[in-house]
Amino acid sequence: MKDLYLLGRLSIVSWCLISAPVLVADSLLSELNSAQKTQVEDGSQVVVTENIDGKPWPRIKVYRLVDASPEQVAAVFFDYESAKSFIPNVIKSEISNRLSPCTIEVDYGLDVPIFPDEFYTVRNNLRLVDENSYCIDWKLLRSVLTKDSVGNIRVEAWEGKAVICYQNLVTPGSNIAVLLRGRAIEQMKETTKALANKVETEKSADPPALKRQVAALRAALRQQPAAELTKY
Repeated sequence: MKDLYLLGRLSIVSWCLISAPVLVADSLLSELNSAQKTQVEDGSQVVVTENIDGKPWPRIKVYRLVDASPEQVAAVFFDYESAKSFIPNVIKSEISNRLSPCTIEVDYGLDVPIFPDEFYTVRNNLRLVDENSYCIDWKLLRSVLTKDSVGNIRVEAWEGKAVICYQNLVTPGSNIAVLLRGRAIEQMKETTKALANKVETEKSADPPALKRQVAALRAALRQQPAAELTKY
């Protein structure tokens, strides 16, 4: 009887270990503390800022769940020219140069309060992290107001949805632009929210558009030389 009891207890423990979500060391949610992780799982956005020595603005990270697959989220973001149609304050998003299927330069225009509108060019690089995880890195090439900007959006699966981390580190081009630090954080929050809403809306109301975007993402990854797919 004692053996049967122990067997039953072990079975229950084993079932719990199998069914409970596990945070692997390099997962996006493992970067958060328990309170922040709970917020994300409950559907809220979590903003994390990190002060960097010598930089007037912090590195900003925005975490959020999206009711879609990682591939669908990456595909909508990868459709760079559609950004102006759904991201607040973006007034221009045009591809200006294709260095490879996954490395693309994009000209953006941003409506900036107080200052003249900001126009800049970014080099975006799509890479496949693993079978169901994507990353798009970017690097600022030229800008009117900004000295430097590097960042990325990372997307991976979580509990049947996608979790994203949208991060950026911006160095403004003038001391006056430092005053826009708060606005820059708000823009990142709005961009992350708009991306999530766009993917979820297309998934439910415009599946053909989402299907085309996914097809374009898959085609780019197929055509990209294998050595470049996971290059940072």
